[in-house]
Amino acid sequence: MAQLEYRDADELPATLRKRVFRDQDEQRWRVTALVIRRDPVSDKEVSRTAFLRRADSSGGREWEIALDTLYETAEVDR
Repeated sequence: MAQLEYRDADELPATLRKRVFRDQDEQRWRVTALVIRRDPVSDKEVSRTAFLRRADSSGGREWEIALDTLYETAEVDR
């Protein structure tokens, strides 16, 4: 079974914690947590999943996305 490592916003690097992503609908999102999945035998990182929350005060739901996919599909707002 894979090992999971959880990092909340306070534990994220500042470059990721402060970054705002903009999706195709011009909605702005921030990464609020990151889950790193590691292979139990080699302890090598297998994947990273980002948990996102709206960056503005409109609220909305949270969602999760593979970190690589986030960088490939969303524009960095700042």
